[in-house]
Amino acid sequence: MESSANELLVTVQEGSSWGRRLSITVPAERVRRTRGKVAAMVTQGVRMPGFRKGKLPESVVEQRFGAEIDQETIDRLIQETYKEALDREGITPISQGKVDQVQFDRGSDMVFDVEVEIRPEIELSQLSGFSARRPEEEVTEVDVDAVMERLRDDRAEWDAIEAGQRPGVGDQVLVEIVALDEGDSEEPRNYRLVLGTDQAIPDVEAAVATLTTGETGEFSVSFPDDFPTEERRGQSQKLRIRLDEAQVKRLPVADDDFAKKVGDFEDMAALRARILSDLKDEAVGRAESEVRRQLVDQILEANPFDVPGSMLERYLDYMLGEGDDHDHDHDHHNHRHQHRRKQQRTPEQEERYRELRESLVPQASWGLKRTLVVERIAASEGLAATQDEIDERVEELAKQNNRTPSEVWIQLEKSGQLDALERDILEEKVFDFLKSRNTVA
Repeated sequence: MESSANELLVTVQEGSSWGRRLSITVPAERVRRTRGKVAAMVTQGVRMPGFRKGKLPESVVEQRFGAEIDQETIDRLIQETYKEALDREGITPISQGKVDQVQFDRGSDMVFDVEVEIRPEIELSQLSGFSARRPEEEVTEVDVDAVMERLRDDRAEWDAIEAGQRPGVGDQVLVEIVALDEGDSEEPRNYRLVLGTDQAIPDVEAAVATLTTGETGEFSVSFPDDFPTEERRGQSQKLRIRLDEAQVKRLPVADDDFAKKVGDFEDMAALRARILSDLKDEAVGRAESEVRRQLVDQILEANPFDVPGSMLERYLDYMLGEGDDHDHDHDHHNHRHQHRRKQQRTPEQEERYRELRESLVPQASWGLKRTLVVERIAASEGLAATQDEIDERVEELAKQNNRTPSEVWIQLEKSGQLDALERDILEEKVFDFLKSRNTVA
């Protein structure tokens, strides 16, 4: 059936709150013109014996290249008219359109369907009447001591253990390991590890602990049931192990000199005061995050909605480090293919990857819904981060890091963190609004 008009005919069906199916009819006249251009392009580039270049008879062109011309015409028309249809209907897809039901016949209208997903328009009819409890988290000197120990551990030095002494838990060793198989040895491999930190299987650590520096021994070891390589689990292997180095950790003394080496601190008291202040700030931040989580949970329960599959897939890519750096912003309004940094994986790794990806679906779905809730409230209440607020936050960061605001601004802009800073300010405004409408105890 031919269309009477010379314009596209577009009908839209709503499959879900975010799914749209476009049925696009391209008039026969436009099909004819496009096909003519494609045929002319083919004719100009073809050389055949007995014919001058670009002067092939139409019958010859159709006989030799008709199918190719048809396919190129279809591809061109879909590419052109799909975008026109989206613009006409005011549809902004968040995923690559899926084309099907293509009907093409020379001299007639061309018809095809496209399924797309759009950014969901969510309705939040209830934003009040909720309650959240702010957790209390006391910060003590014991917590400060724990941080001090980590600082000392980060700056520890390693000294050789006494001659004839065997290494123990916490000692760092350098070993050479050779896998023995029916008397033939493989190439030796060197490993540096700290005993007692699960860097090697238990049987290997136990074997190393029986050696002194320079000593070699042969051992039969068993791979545990939770070993990463499934086919090795429960198996035994004979190894030759040589202990080349063994070192004991020496922690620096926590005194005023240590405080000065850690940072710009006059003495140990100043360092401990800064640690205590930072820990209290972190506790406040965790408490605020918990309040926000409780409010979001209750909002989602009162205003349930689903998220598009393509949006969820991109968020999972981001969580697993395989998507574009800002895929998770959900602001890609074109329908280009996403270029993902996928690594080559073995079948076993691929299975573990699929299991990990599946396990992250609930977390990703919640994160997406949270983002959409925040954006919807910001839009409906006219909330936004002002330039003055962004400048003020940059100045705070500059002061904390002993840098100029311009230096911090340039660094944030280059690293792409300026947008994140703006989002943080926006989120604060949204949750301040929510806390003013609900009970937070």
